[in-house]
Amino acid sequence: MSMHDQAHSVLTQENLVVALRNREFSMHYQPQLSCRTSRIAGAEALMRWDGVGGGGAVSPASFIPLAEQSGFIVELGDWSMASVVRTMAAWRVGTGLPADFRLAINLSGRQIVPELPGKVEKLILEAGLEPACIELEITESYLFHDLPAMVAVTRQLRRLGVRVAIDDFGTGFSVLEHLRHIPATTIKIDCSFTRQMLEIERDHIIMRNLIRMVRDLGMESVCEGVETMAQLEAVKDMGADYWQGFLFSPALPGSEFRSLLDAPDFDF
Repeated sequence: MSMHDQAHSVLTQENLVVALRNREFSMHYQPQLSCRTSRIAGAEALMRWDGVGGGGAVSPASFIPLAEQSGFIVELGDWSMASVVRTMAAWRVGTGLPADFRLAINLSGRQIVPELPGKVEKLILEAGLEPACIELEITESYLFHDLPAMVAVTRQLRRLGVRVAIDDFGTGFSVLEHLRHIPATTIKIDCSFTRQMLEIERDHIIMRNLIRMVRDLGMESVCEGVETMAQLEAVKDMGADYWQGFLFSPALPGSEFRSLLDAPDFDF
């Protein structure tokens, strides 16, 4: 293990608290493109930590589990929601963003409590945004912890007009149960299906039918982890609505992502 890795392996909650106070966290944005028009339709906002003690950037795989374990993820999550909402409000001013453009924010299971809709409503009202331009992503695995509570909170969010996405869809054991009860607007199909669908026929069949089912239920599909043109052509042929992945771009700092929005349509 390198000295850099060793330094990050002994992170503490105090490191996180100090980093938030010192504004060492930032949000990066991975573009989501329309399968139909090839235009950028939105982005997934992802948290980045610029460094601890001059040791360089810290992987989310290192600090997110620590934040979850310690409970600090709630404070970090509140900061990320506020940051993304402010960014969206700034981008809306004097720009030609399409009406249905949205930014997606990942939620921790610890954040999905009865107080969440009130927090979200306050942020959106203060920013003067339409609720539908914000999408809250819930990883499918969180739904197993307390499904009735998740249903209650997501229903309140939908009543506000906020979009709700189920992330990493297809990796859990009771995916159909979740579709029955969670009032989601978007289903994000896990990258494991995208990665293997051209090599494993079973995965191809599952993915094709997931996309069809999502459409029939009146929701939108996002295929994650698209890395090759062959994968993109496949998800388009299956009728997916949107895609994201390294084929187009990794997550970018806000200023770099914003410059993409002024570019002409992309040839995908």
